[in-house]
Amino acid sequence: MQTPARPKHKKEDIARAISRFFAVRGLIRTRVAEGAKIDASTWLRFEVLKFIMSHNAPRVKDIAEYLSVTAPSATALVRGLVRDGLVIRKIDKRDRRASCLVLTKKGKRAFATAMERSMARLEGFFAVLSAEELECFIGFLERIIAAA
Repeated sequence: MQTPARPKHKKEDIARAISRFFAVRGLIRTRVAEGAKIDASTWLRFEVLKFIMSHNAPRVKDIAEYLSVTAPSATALVRGLVRDGLVIRKIDKRDRRASCLVLTKKGKRAFATAMERSMARLEGFFAVLSAEELECFIGFLERIIAAA
């Protein structure tokens, strides 16, 4: 069976799609922050907590890979979460030289609170889309992620 040829898109259309993606991303960040300017590290911390919550005791290298950052950058980010009592390091049972990351009770509460607050603020954000359109939008994003 032959793989279908991928369409050749115009560079201007790709640039417009990327620009629109960043515009939506900025709108979401502003809405979640209720108009306040939040620095990138706050978003990274939230994303790391979400990643740890949804993965079974990941390592720092998993976080670095997920965020597409260097290992030292991920280590610094995790160090801050550990210092704030949101994450603990546990010795990996499979490799005692490595450590796994686990959310503390405080970390779980902080994540749940941030998630609840964010979703409440974003509730109407996607109201311009029907349920079917939102499913298509999610599907498009998932296809792009899977193809990368």
